[in-house]
Amino acid sequence: MKQLRSLSVIIVSCTLLSCQKDVIQDEELSNNLAMAANSNQEKELPFKGTYITASEVLQPPPFLQTRITGEGNASHLGSSSFVAVSSLNFTTPPPFQLGGTATFTAANGDEIFTSFAGTATPNQDGSLNVSMLHIITGGTGRFQHASGSFSGYSVATPGHSEGSITHEGIISY
Repeated sequence: MKQLRSLSVIIVSCTLLSCQKDVIQDEELSNNLAMAANSNQEKELPFKGTYITASEVLQPPPFLQTRITGEGNASHLGSSSFVAVSSLNFTTPPPFQLGGTATFTAANGDEIFTSFAGTATPNQDGSLNVSMLHIITGGTGRFQHASGSFSGYSVATPGHSEGSITHEGIISY
């Protein structure tokens, strides 16, 4: 009987100790998850870039569609390139509305995807002041979960396929 009582005390003690160990492990797991979540929080970082561009007409006006390619340099991308497909509606009074999508490719091949909308405002010399807002919709590699937005500004001259564009905004990844 004395041995049965001792055995019962040992079993109860072991059960209580194992429960306490589970509570400690659960607390440690919760703390580790909280620390991991805090360290993985995306931070808003400045984004700036300048590109030399070339454009190719895919569809003529009044619903002008162009493919714009660029080579240059941008923060977080380094020496990089982009390809955009833009549609510009000349059927409404100025400023003309434009929109499209773009893919920016970093030096290592990681990509940032954007959609953009903006306006093209005619100048007296026939050029267009083009401004747009890019919304980052994701990417690949380190930019897989990227978000943020940046503005783009360019002056386009009809009949000339070369130009430049500057971007400035924020990115989180």
